[in-house]
Amino acid sequence: MEKVIVLLASYNGEKYLRDQLDSLINQTYKNIDVYIRDDNSTDKTMDIINEYCGKSINGINFIKVDSCGKNLGYPDCFWEILKNVPRAKYYCFCDQDDYWLPEKIESSVKCLEKVDSTIPAMTYCAFDYYNQNMEYLRSGENILKSYSFERGIYYTYAPGFTQMINRALVDSLDFDYIIGKNLAHDIWCQWIATSIGEIVPNKTVLAKFRRHESAVTSGNKSKLASVKRWWTTEICGDEMKKWHQSLCYFKTAYINDFNDETASVLSLFANENKSFSNKIKKLFYPKKLKITLGGEIALRILFLLGKC
Repeated sequence: MEKVIVLLASYNGEKYLRDQLDSLINQTYKNIDVYIRDDNSTDKTMDIINEYCGKSINGINFIKVDSCGKNLGYPDCFWEILKNVPRAKYYCFCDQDDYWLPEKIESSVKCLEKVDSTIPAMTYCAFDYYNQNMEYLRSGENILKSYSFERGIYYTYAPGFTQMINRALVDSLDFDYIIGKNLAHDIWCQWIATSIGEIVPNKTVLAKFRRHESAVTSGNKSKLASVKRWWTTEICGDEMKKWHQSLCYFKTAYINDFNDETASVLSLFANENKSFSNKIKKLFYPKKLKITLGGEIALRILFLLGKC
């Protein structure tokens, strides 16, 4: 049974952390080490962590990672753990307030066992949305009918808590390059798997994604709320500018590894050319880039405005 390392980053999570840790204890797969790094919480999160760490519970080992007094914030908190944990065959990212079904890790391992271990690979599972009281809201609807690199350029269909990555993918990471650039761990790993590696979707629902009242998607808020968010964060804000910068960083990091098709896609979307002709090429790109029609239209408008 191969070692699986779970990377858990916490911050002020006292209300929900215990539920997540207990869901790890209840995993059917038992060769698991859980590394927990707290980002200097001000509540009782550390008290809960100390209850579990240094122990082996039902065959699950809990290890505390010293933060050295640093508050790294998201996403560097995850990169920092991954950079410093021992080598293993598989790795999972874990949020402090979700809940994993018992078969999550075992099922994910079976998916990655199908892939050549020398290829950077990622599997990810289906999930459902729940409210902060763990009452069902809706399906995550994150399993695609087909996969290509461009389908995931502007959409994280494999959020971090659904992912398991293999050692070859970890070995492809340059942490000195990544850390400090605000590069989200989930989309970065998704891009690697779909450009220079392999992605293995798992259609089984294996996680409960807790959404809080402050979250836009919580409780299936109206389409009007989504439009308002798009206007505030993407039209008037710099969210897509940051996303575009991440894509440019990705192109630079793996430029020598892409096949011709991926290199061509990135030559169009990961550049600083804001000429009218370049905007038009993006606007009329023939392949679908978002999951929903509304999302696709919104993205094309952003292309025309030169926002990404």
